[in-house]
Amino acid sequence: MAAPTIIGTTTCFGLVAQQGTMQVTSVQASATSNKAEAKNINGGTASVVYFAKKTEYNVEGFMTATNAVTIGGTLSPANLVGFGTSGGYYLEEVTLTKSSEDFTKLKYKIVTRDGIA
Repeated sequence: MAAPTIIGTTTCFGLVAQQGTMQVTSVQASATSNKAEAKNINGGTASVVYFAKKTEYNVEGFMTATNAVTIGGTLSPANLVGFGTSGGYYLEEVTLTKSSEDFTKLKYKIVTRDGIA
């Protein structure tokens, strides 16, 4: 695909196309954490702490080589931008889809957790 021409406010468009053994077509990310609150004598919130941060990524694309990544394996992703997590990227699921009418597709579910490198 030729480079897009963006007119107006600068925005992000597209993504880095290559990720290991696939030509990436989409990346989806969601971040969660646990929360604990301390209340003051009036019942108002005095302090909040967020812990056990976790980010899940779904990376989909077309397979370009034999999949060498294993469940529980680590990745050095080119397309994943963290949401403040500081852990390593671990593969939790791999879905391979083959069809007589389409290219071979891969889907990775990748998780990173704070403090687990």
